[in-house]
Amino acid sequence: MKRREFLTSSVAAGAAVASLTSAASAAATSPQSSTSGKPPGRLGRSYRIIWDYNHGEESFYNPPMEPEKIAQAHFGHFEGTPVDAIMVPLGPDCGYTVSYPTKVKGVDFILDRYNRGAKLGGINFWRHAENLKHIWEMGRDPFQIQVDEAERLGIDLWFRLSMNDWHHADTEGNVVRLIGSQFFIDHPEFRLGEAGTKGAPAGLADSIKQFQDYAYPEVRQLRMDLMTESCERYDARGFEYDFMRCPAYFKYGQEEQHVPVMTEFVRESRRILDEIGKKKGRQLGLSVRVPNTIDGARRLGLDVPTWIHEELVDLVVPSTFFNADLEENITEWAELARNTPVRINPAFEEGYNAGHTGGVTRCFYKPSIMLPVTTEMINGIAARHWRNGADGLYLFNWFGTAPTYDYDNSSALDDIGDPLRLKYKNKRYVVMRRDNSFPNCLPVERQLPTRIDKKTTPISIDVADDLKEAGTRVKRVQLHAHLNNLTVVDELEARLNGQVLECTNPMQPGGYDPRSSSWQNFEIPPDAVRHGKNEVALRMVKQNDRIVKELPIELADLELFIEYEYPNGPWLSPPGYVPRT
Repeated sequence: MKRREFLTSSVAAGAAVASLTSAASAAATSPQSSTSGKPPGRLGRSYRIIWDYNHGEESFYNPPMEPEKIAQAHFGHFEGTPVDAIMVPLGPDCGYTVSYPTKVKGVDFILDRYNRGAKLGGINFWRHAENLKHIWEMGRDPFQIQVDEAERLGIDLWFRLSMNDWHHADTEGNVVRLIGSQFFIDHPEFRLGEAGTKGAPAGLADSIKQFQDYAYPEVRQLRMDLMTESCERYDARGFEYDFMRCPAYFKYGQEEQHVPVMTEFVRESRRILDEIGKKKGRQLGLSVRVPNTIDGARRLGLDVPTWIHEELVDLVVPSTFFNADLEENITEWAELARNTPVRINPAFEEGYNAGHTGGVTRCFYKPSIMLPVTTEMINGIAARHWRNGADGLYLFNWFGTAPTYDYDNSSALDDIGDPLRLKYKNKRYVVMRRDNSFPNCLPVERQLPTRIDKKTTPISIDVADDLKEAGTRVKRVQLHAHLNNLTVVDELEARLNGQVLECTNPMQPGGYDPRSSSWQNFEIPPDAVRHGKNEVALRMVKQNDRIVKELPIELADLELFIEYEYPNGPWLSPPGYVPRT
């Protein structure tokens, strides 16, 4: 492929906010992950936590934002935390529109579209555009502000690109938001279209028909040109191709025949980054965010094992789409990258698909719904990732958790970057529900929901904690089962690894109970919990024969909760400490 030549213009960025010496010192003293024995590679290090911005904070603040506020809004979470790297999008949800004056043909500078009167699609894009406009009119570059602030804090800044973003258009291909571009509008022939989704499941076909087809060289070249331009223009540590925004790149059923095309695309990208790195005097990294299984990536046409073995990439980020996988196992990825300099940083999202409403009751407010991944759930999946060989972690969409879910998960940053610090923190292990989001590359069939009857139903839960080693630090262990259509006539038996568990909240005859679903809670002796795979066995000892055919009992959610004593666990007032308790 012949790379397009670009004109590089320098924009005044103002004074640097700190010396290079302090930044280098901070980076040099940053702890490495448990796999620091790997070959150093281009990066020379592992990242404990990578924070991903797939949109940008300018949409959340009323204009005008001053340069100091741009820096604080994007980096205020990170001072003193284990966040070692940050992924910055080239524009909000960047797939086609960027936040700087671009020379790439077909890609739009967002302020050019804004000033031409393009459709906004929401007041958040008005805020974003007005904040960018203010900074640029000051003679400052908002990206350079972030580059300088990252350097001050000793954080590596990478750029990222959504490889088939969908935020700009509706299902008919109409651009309905400010972040569209002429390249997408002018070339409907580059889209997968109806023909490209033939044979795909109905929901998937509706989602991907407006995605661009990477069989066209022009489609691939546009993305490569954006990588080239941004890495030449700014001093980033590397670039990420985000293949999970959104995962479909070829006509359905033709992915395998295009595997060589995508591998050559990655090879050429590697060559370009090496060329830019020579000019800048330092090596540039290449990261790929891909489906969370090797097979899932291959089903998209992505031969990640070859990319790793040829050392074309430096970071691999196994990921889901929007819905966090709280049972995820990245062992196969860790084994694949063993003895290579390629780092594996599994991603997890801010929310998960729950079979309950989190305690909120409203008319017609019915599960399943997305709920925030709580700190205890975050601790559980992080501990499992570290145990299974992760080089670090990657946090996707966390910048939006507070406004989306009214839940601030940033306190988890202090613990999840170090497996030792996580060891005796409270953890909640959650069994996943069926997910149909992108069956072309992600697991669909899960353990839940499932019917519970007089036959034993086994459910597997993988626990990273070693409770025998933890000893008296363990305060209690509980199993929480959320069931639909359970009545006072029914009797549920729960076992963990063969041991019968005691229910602490059985339904009471004559008790007030207006719900059609209920949580049954069981005490678990800590010595019954295995380090690794545990089997929960559920069955109905007694069953309400009058309703079972019409309203079978369904297990909607299942969680195993491990609570540690203070000071390892959180402070909780003991009985009698607070008056009348």
